[in-house]
Amino acid sequence: MSGIHKDRICEFVDKIGQIDEQFGPLPGIVTAQRRLCWAQQIVSSLRRISYTDTLLMRDVSPARCDPHSGIFDPVRGALHFQRHGQLDEAIWLTFILTHFGKHAVDEWRFAQNVYGSFQAGPVWTFANYGANPVAFENMLLENAATLASCKFSNHRKFQSKKPEAVARTFRTYYQWQTEFGGFRDRLVATHASVGQEPHAAFDALYKSMKDVFGFGGGRLGRFDFLTMLGKLQLAPIAPGSVYLDKATGPLAGARFLFFGDREHAITGKALEPRVDALDQLLEVGKQVIEDSLCNWQKSPDIYEYFRG
Repeated sequence: MSGIHKDRICEFVDKIGQIDEQFGPLPGIVTAQRRLCWAQQIVSSLRRISYTDTLLMRDVSPARCDPHSGIFDPVRGALHFQRHGQLDEAIWLTFILTHFGKHAVDEWRFAQNVYGSFQAGPVWTFANYGANPVAFENMLLENAATLASCKFSNHRKFQSKKPEAVARTFRTYYQWQTEFGGFRDRLVATHASVGQEPHAAFDALYKSMKDVFGFGGGRLGRFDFLTMLGKLQLAPIAPGSVYLDKATGPLAGARFLFFGDREHAITGKALEPRVDALDQLLEVGKQVIEDSLCNWQKSPDIYEYFRG
C-alpha cells in the first residue's frame, strides 16, 4: 500500500491489538493478517476524507457546477456554490451527488444526466426545481429509457431508476430542505432544539430525514449525505455514532469482528454502543470506523480497495 497515511498502518495494527485485549479476544481479528487488513481499510477510509480536506484548500472553477460541462464535478460544484453565498444550492447539489453516487466506471454520469436534463434541457438547480417540479418530473418520464441504463454507485445500487421513484426522492427531499424556509433556517431550528454540539445536531438532522424517500427508510443515504455536509464544511455537524440500526455492510463487519459471523442474530441497535466505543482507542471518527468495517468484512484476509 502506498500514498497518504500509509505510515500509520503499524499504528492502527497496534491499536487493533489493544481492542482485542480490551474487548476480547475477538473472533474477527484472531490473526495478524486480519488485523493488518482492517488497518489498511482504516487508512483507505482516512484517505477518502483527506481528499475532501484537500479540495477545501483549492480554487474551484464554476464549470464544476455545470452538468453540461465536460469537467462537471458535484463535490467541487457544491464548494463553488457555498463560496459564492449560495448555501441552498450547495446543499441541494450535495443531495444529488449522494443520491446517485459516483460509479466506479461512469463516475458522476447519472447525477450529470438528471441534473442537466440529459444534456438536452435546463439545469435543475435548487431554484429551478422549486419553481417547476412538474417539469422536472416530466423530464424524467421523457427520458425513462435512458434513465434505466444509468448506473448508481455501489452505495445506492438498490435504489429504483423508475422516473416515479426518482421524482419522489427529489420531491420529498426538497420538502425536507425547505420545511423551515432554507437549509440555514433548518439548521437554526435544529440548534434551537438540541444545541450546537456537532454530534447532537447531526443526530437531530439524521432523524429528521425519516420521510425522505430512498433516504429515511434506511440508513446509508442520510448518513452519507450528512457526513458529506460536514466534510465539505457546509454544516457544523459530525456523526457521534456509527448508526448501525438498519445498516448492512457496516453491521456485517461489526458482527464479524465481535462474533466471527456476519449473520449473527444481534441487532444493530444492540451492537452499536460497542462499535462506537472502538473510537476511544482508534481515534479516527465514527465515519472511518463504519466505512472500514464495511469494506474489511468483504475481504477480511486480503486487502482490496473498494469505492463507495
